[in-house]
Amino acid sequence: MNKHLTRYVEIVGFSLLVFFTGYGLWMAGKGQEAFMDWLREDGLVENLTALFLLGSSAVGVYRSIGHYRLKAWKPMLTWSVIALLFFFGAGEEISWGQRIFEIETPRFFAEKNIQNEMNLHNLVICGVKVNMLVFSKMLFGVLAIYLLLLRPLASKLSWVNRLLCDFQVPLARWTYVIIWLVFMGIVNMINLVKAGELYEFIFSVMFLVIFLNPLIILPKDRKLS
Repeated sequence: MNKHLTRYVEIVGFSLLVFFTGYGLWMAGKGQEAFMDWLREDGLVENLTALFLLGSSAVGVYRSIGHYRLKAWKPMLTWSVIALLFFFGAGEEISWGQRIFEIETPRFFAEKNIQNEMNLHNLVICGVKVNMLVFSKMLFGVLAIYLLLLRPLASKLSWVNRLLCDFQVPLARWTYVIIWLVFMGIVNMINLVKAGELYEFIFSVMFLVIFLNPLIILPKDRKLS
C-alpha cells in the first residue's frame, strides 16, 4: 500500500483516538446520562467505527485482488476472509443501515434482539447474549492470541511459522500493540454503560492501521518484515 496513505491514516486515526478517549473521560465525569447521549446510536463515534471497519474491508479486497493476479491462493484467502469479516463488522455496527434507510425490524429480530435492531450481535439465544459471548469474551481471547502470542509462537514453533508465512497473515507490529493497549487501558478507567463503543472504535482504527502496514513473516529465515 502507498506509504503516504498509511502515514495519513495513522495520523488521523491516532489523533481521533487521543481526542475520543480524552473526551470520553471528560464526558464520563458528567455522569451516565451525558455519556450515553454522546455515544448514542448513529452518533459520530459509531459511524466512524463503521467507516474504519469498512476501510479494513476495502484493504482486504485490494490485497486479495493483488494476490489473485499473482495466483497466490493462500494469501488471497487470508485477505478475502479479512475483507468479509470486516464488511460484516461494519454492517453490524450500523445495523445494516436499518435506521439510515428506515427499514422496519423483521419479526425474528423484533423477538430476539434486545435493542429491537436488525443485527446479530444484540441477539439473545436461549438466554445467552450473543454480544457478551461472541463479541466480548471470545473476541477478547482471539485478540489476546493475535496481538501477544502469535509472534512469540512463530519464533518457537516451526509449524506456526510456516502456517503464518504461507498464508501471509498480517501481524501487528509491537508499536501498534503498545498503542492499542494504552488506549484500552484509558477506556478501562471509564466504568460506565456504553464504554464498549470506545473499545470498538479503538479496534476499528488499530486494525486498519495494522492492515495498511502489516508485519509479515518471511520464508526460510523466519524473520519478520
